[in-house]
Amino acid sequence: MSNLSDNLKALMREVGITVTELARQTDVGQPVIHRMASGETDNPKVGSLSPIAKFLNVNISQLIGDEPLPEDRFTGSHNPFYRSWSKLPLLSWEQAAVWPDKKLPNEIESYISTEAIISDKAFAVKMEDSTMLPRYAEGTILIIEPTITPRNNDYAAVVVGGENRMQFKQALYDGNDLYLKPLNPDFQIRNVGKNYRLLGTLVQALTEYYQERTSQEEVAYLSNKPPVKKRRNEVEEVYE
Repeated sequence: MSNLSDNLKALMREVGITVTELARQTDVGQPVIHRMASGETDNPKVGSLSPIAKFLNVNISQLIGDEPLPEDRFTGSHNPFYRSWSKLPLLSWEQAAVWPDKKLPNEIESYISTEAIISDKAFAVKMEDSTMLPRYAEGTILIIEPTITPRNNDYAAVVVGGENRMQFKQALYDGNDLYLKPLNPDFQIRNVGKNYRLLGTLVQALTEYYQERTSQEEVAYLSNKPPVKKRRNEVEEVYE
């Protein structure tokens, strides 16, 4: 597939990106991309071609040379907002209280995928109460990043001393004292002082609407449909 090799190398030169960086951006293995660029492979998988094509703002047929590149294409353009999917565990609030210090591979029942930029320590929990209404309703999936320390007014995952369950509230600091603020005015702000342990900061919230109203027949029908991912229109950045 010399056309793939030539096109890939040309597009990478336009963008000014290395094999290593392209692998990091697309989550495709560096050796796989190297074989494509060097012409060593004549049968690359669609799963490897698709993220590379998306990042380089071309389709797969254009990438492998079956179709010409668009005439109106900006030289060196790419999608700087492209993110690969990452898998992370969906934990209970009790499991989250000991994560990641205690690994729970045999106790984790499910995982979710996200496009958010996360570390291998990130985890997800499902909102279980109404304390953070109206912004975070029950059932909202909260993605928490432990490597980011919550700042004042951030939404934080916290374990209060003596408790074995995670708390999720807005963090308010007064010196070294921490206050946990619910968004629902029916609940009071809690002063936990210095007796707490930070688990991380909210980086993404995922909400499904009307899920409880969906019948089993509709679920069966929808499950056979390909997933539709919506993106906001982004301004292309032109590299000369």
